[in-house]
Amino acid sequence: MKKMYSTIIVDDEPLARKIIKEYLQDYPEVKIAGECRNGRQAVKTINEEKPDLVFLDIRMPGMDGFEVLEHLDLMPRIIFTTAYGDYALKAFEVNAIDYLLKPYDRKRFSTAIQKAIGRGTKPEDDVDRLLRVVQQVKEPEDYPKRIFVSVGRKILSVQLNDILWIEAEGDYTQLHAQSGTYLCKLSLNLLEGKLDSSKFMRVHRSYIIATSSIEYLKRDGEGGFIATLTDKASVKVSRTYAAKLRTNIW
Repeated sequence: MKKMYSTIIVDDEPLARKIIKEYLQDYPEVKIAGECRNGRQAVKTINEEKPDLVFLDIRMPGMDGFEVLEHLDLMPRIIFTTAYGDYALKAFEVNAIDYLLKPYDRKRFSTAIQKAIGRGTKPEDDVDRLLRVVQQVKEPEDYPKRIFVSVGRKILSVQLNDILWIEAEGDYTQLHAQSGTYLCKLSLNLLEGKLDSSKFMRVHRSYIIATSSIEYLKRDGEGGFIATLTDKASVKVSRTYAAKLRTNIW
């Protein structure tokens, strides 16, 4: 007996939804649990229905596809659909479960659906893959306004203005924010390159701090400082970075 899969189609274009429904007729094991015209409707429906698979448009009015991912209680398998083949396309090819670049034909659709219902990856692997997509393509500006993290099977955004300091955690980092502490699957070096140097500063091989979070500095007797931050954390500023920190804040 074939495994049954439930799916929700999210797209603001009626024709795009109609095409997906037509192509799904070739896959009786995939049952449509709902259709959504916008992101807010999608969040409500996906959280209520908990489908196995979602066809998710990227650019929609009000809330785009990436923002939908932030508000899901559990992460289903996602097939992105998009009419845009610019900066996002390469990242989707490498990282996403799959994408459908509009207009696509039945053969291309078949490839995508087979990946989604025939693969053996674990749900958490899908979350990590989607997280890498979001980190790479959500914001094309010079500096992002937020960093995306996975918490269980959810993808959450942490506003950079909320971050007080960042700590290396092996190949990853811990983001210490006013709202809590989050594991980010970017290295400290990679994360440093994404941050606005007028607001964040590397102060140690293991630490980056938001300069606005510094309450006071105390000399450590070795040419560096101990920085006390607004969350009362004490972060070491090594001698290598001490002079630059003085220049930036004094």
